[in-house]
Amino acid sequence: MIITDGGLPSNTGGGSNCRNIIRRIFATLKKNGWWEKLGGIEGLLELFEIHKKDLAALYGPFPEYRSFGDIIKIEYERWNSTEDGQKKKIEQLVAKKKGKLALDDWIMAMQAWGIPADVIAQVCQTEVPGNLYNEISNRAEVIAKAQEAILYDTIKYPETHNLYYENHRLYEFDAKIVGVL
Repeated sequence: MIITDGGLPSNTGGGSNCRNIIRRIFATLKKNGWWEKLGGIEGLLELFEIHKKDLAALYGPFPEYRSFGDIIKIEYERWNSTEDGQKKKIEQLVAKKKGKLALDDWIMAMQAWGIPADVIAQVCQTEVPGNLYNEISNRAEVIAKAQEAILYDTIKYPETHNLYYENHRLYEFDAKIVGVL
């Protein structure tokens, strides 16, 4: 739902929630041996489609979103290639902190490095602190300012083509204004 609504995985803000959810799915599937049984990334995308149909009973049909599969595939590739590096960073932090991470260390590793809490817990061989997500939420409330809600009817416009997910090194491109609101 996040991606279909236009949210993109990132290391900050709401995008970090999206990235953490997706990466947690990957980690859970791998950890429990379900990744291969599911059929890898293609099986996961098929599962998303089935889930989307189930949710349509509650929320109505979801619009076609052609970039969805590409976004999930790229996130999987990034997760797969960064997992070892993330573990090394956490191991170094744990050594520096003499084996015990403070709540601020957990939050910093999650928000600055994009490392999911379950990966940190696995490396530290400990449980995720019970108040971790509450503390992250409380800190975000203090920082965040409510933005003015302005809603536009954009359904008549074509879907934005997410060039970043095709080539994140692309610095020049042609664009066309399709409407002014």
